[in-house]
Amino acid sequence: MPFDLSSIVPPSPLPSSCSVTPPHAYVLLPSHLALLDRTTSKMFIGGLNWDTTDEGLKNYFSQFGKVDACTIMRDPSGTSRGFAFLTFEDPASVNAVVSREHTLDGKVIDPKRAIPREEHLRNTRYFVGGLAATSTPDTMRKFFATYGKVVDATVMVDRESGRSKGFGFVTFEDASNADQLVGKLGLILDDKQVGLIAKFAYP
Repeated sequence: MPFDLSSIVPPSPLPSSCSVTPPHAYVLLPSHLALLDRTTSKMFIGGLNWDTTDEGLKNYFSQFGKVDACTIMRDPSGTSRGFAFLTFEDPASVNAVVSREHTLDGKVIDPKRAIPREEHLRNTRYFVGGLAATSTPDTMRKFFATYGKVVDATVMVDRESGRSKGFGFVTFEDASNADQLVGKLGLILDDKQVGLIAKFAYP
């Protein structure tokens, strides 16, 4: 079964420019940010020995269940980037893997359950309540940019009048700002206090 490289994000957001520092930092190129399937049977395997092969990786994880696909990510020269994506036939195999520690080719490896793109988006989108009538997506972007890279900002408006409903949504590139924002008092946007009163919200 060929490995589907259509739409994946790693289990935690990492900048595409980061460099590999064993054991748990990996180079993620833009072409890799679309790797994970929407099934719970797919895993991200980090911290690999540079000499580990696809066959060796597959053989190791086969003790936990049938492996449908296994791909170690490599640079154009063929050198391992230190991480891989693996898919089991049975999602239950993933539970067996994450319940214990693993050592392969003399190196402790870091297998994680792959996070579907939709879940990754939920983890970075916030409901913003109490918006001023004058607030726009642009003013929201500028304000929240101080807390992280904003990838989207939306003010919900009434379909008939076109007026703001007083709330909207902001999406960040990663979820590292959650503690700074969710439930925080004193966030003043366009001369009005706003609140991120719910996380993982969708319009």
